[in-house]
Amino acid sequence: MNFILVIIDSLRKDHLGAYGNQWIRTPFLDNFAQESVRFDRAYPEIMPTIPFRRSLLTGKRVFPIRDWEPMFSSYPYTKLNTIGLAGVPGWTPLLPEDTSMAELFGSYGYETALFTDVFHQFYPGMNFHRGYSSWNWIRGQEWDPVMTGLIQHQVDETLHCTEGVDRSHQKIWELQRYLLNVDSRQSEEDYFAPRVFRAAMSWLEQNYKRDNFFMCVDCFDPHEPWDPPQYYRDMYDPGYEGTEALIPIYTNRASSYLSKEELAHMRALYAGEVTMVDFWFGHFMNKIIQLGLDKNSVIVVMSDHGHQLGEKDFTGKLAFGLMPCILDLALFIRHPEGKGAGHSVDEFVYNHDILPTVCNLLGEDVPPWAEGEDLWPLVEGSRSGIRDHVDTIFKDYVWIRDEHHAMVSRINRTETELYDLAVDPDYNNNIAESNPALIDKFWKILEEDAGGEIPYYNIIVPLFDVKR
Repeated sequence: MNFILVIIDSLRKDHLGAYGNQWIRTPFLDNFAQESVRFDRAYPEIMPTIPFRRSLLTGKRVFPIRDWEPMFSSYPYTKLNTIGLAGVPGWTPLLPEDTSMAELFGSYGYETALFTDVFHQFYPGMNFHRGYSSWNWIRGQEWDPVMTGLIQHQVDETLHCTEGVDRSHQKIWELQRYLLNVDSRQSEEDYFAPRVFRAAMSWLEQNYKRDNFFMCVDCFDPHEPWDPPQYYRDMYDPGYEGTEALIPIYTNRASSYLSKEELAHMRALYAGEVTMVDFWFGHFMNKIIQLGLDKNSVIVVMSDHGHQLGEKDFTGKLAFGLMPCILDLALFIRHPEGKGAGHSVDEFVYNHDILPTVCNLLGEDVPPWAEGEDLWPLVEGSRSGIRDHVDTIFKDYVWIRDEHHAMVSRINRTETELYDLAVDPDYNNNIAESNPALIDKFWKILEEDAGGEIPYYNIIVPLFDVKR
């Protein structure tokens, strides 16, 4: 049997029809959800991109990020003399003591292949392609330095910079870099999501007769910048003639640089990218069905986190803005025999649960280092209540929730927020001040999960640190 893992970066769970969205078109993911088990309360045990993948691919908790040091040399962006994302706690390569899915399944005799445009995995020394017998890196996303040219001439300030944006902001530099990378694009097939899925489809055509393989398809879209073809934009904001903010400024004051119309259009751009990713995922699934691989492959589709699109005046992925739009994951597991199809699971689950779950479905030994739980007994009804809470860490902020409440706090126990989920599921009314006992309870649980005090690094990262 085979294992196909599809990761879709920055995909908001609430933007899929399978999770109740009624205005964004995602027919192919929705259809896949009908053929799969849908997990309604899946969360990342750590954020963002790279820490999430390390946890997912090793089956180990990265929380609470002990003995971490920033990787200054791994980060290509130096315009503002900053260590950038390499200064996000947990942003590390696969370590020598880590064993990834690719290495594990390779040791079990599986052919392994990776198809991705997530360029962060390929910084010098990051090693996320380790263990794959073949891999294809689709170059050019975000600030990947793949093209040369005059970067400063690539952004039309009238088209892409709203009135409140500082033209020297690093996100504008990222957009300049990106637009240079995609300058030669001519058709939809030249966009990144189509290229990733097409590369994976080509490999399947050549390898579908293999006895066992593990394929990882890791698609960076709908991560910003958001520049889908015009017909996708017209699906959600037809006739718009204003400034197109293709990339969000990471801020908790979105209204300082976006009018209501500009924010609505930014949301439309994001929705257009979601629909484009869905369309090419559909092509990928059609190829799987055409080759008969739907009958002998466990297929997992999941997001790594969401994105803030104006909620509480936030845009970006701000660490102190931990709320459902960024925390809730889409997660589907499709069994080749149709087991559990159309079933939903309402238990708390994590990204690092995938490895032990898939090992058991494939009939392979679960490695002793795997710290996640096998989720399939939840599907079969032979087990319930594997967790009564979940928690996560993102830079210097932690989040924890149980059935009734959610808490967000800086690790030094400042900026604490508490929400009653029964009446405030969108985290709008902070009740921390009147509930000190509950906050103490949550901190006790956090430190139990962490095995002691949670390290506080207090490193300033411009991309995630905004004055409050």
